[in-house]
Amino acid sequence: MKPALLIIDMLNDFISGPLRTQEAASTVMPTSVVLNLCRSRGVPVFFLNDSHLASDYEIKLWGAHAMKGSEGGMIIAELKAIDGENVIEKHTYSGFFDTALDYLLRSIGVDTVILAGLDADICVRHTAADAYFRGFGIVVVRDAVAARLDKNWESYFKRVYDAMVIESSELNSLLSTG
Repeated sequence: MKPALLIIDMLNDFISGPLRTQEAASTVMPTSVVLNLCRSRGVPVFFLNDSHLASDYEIKLWGAHAMKGSEGGMIIAELKAIDGENVIEKHTYSGFFDTALDYLLRSIGVDTVILAGLDADICVRHTAADAYFRGFGIVVVRDAVAARLDKNWESYFKRVYDAMVIESSELNSLLSTG
């Protein structure tokens, strides 16, 4: 297994802004644990961030959030990207749609994506779908994702994307055996 960590929409607007939920806030610590572990193990890290324009389709549905260049569209302080990590702007739910993510992952030989972030049933789900369609293995860190609408996301991921769903405390073991 050659994994990469994809952290999806861990942005101010989702943690403390207009789209915040208590469940989303509970993902910060586990995501930090996963991020630090991946950094220490040399696992490539990618931040996939909403960076919306007023004309983006989602704005009509969800209202203004994570607008390009805004404070709300910045990665939360607890998870700031460091030098060498990729920060990819996205305008739709999927981190793959109309971005360089697929190319970047393939260029470093990644075959499995580890998913953390928001929301399990929206942006994480669509990113997982596009990863699956491109042949990547999928690992979702259960305590590092939150669901907004579909609280039964886990069985869907396992059945539809053949995803492995683990706790943040299990990741070190998986990385050691993978």
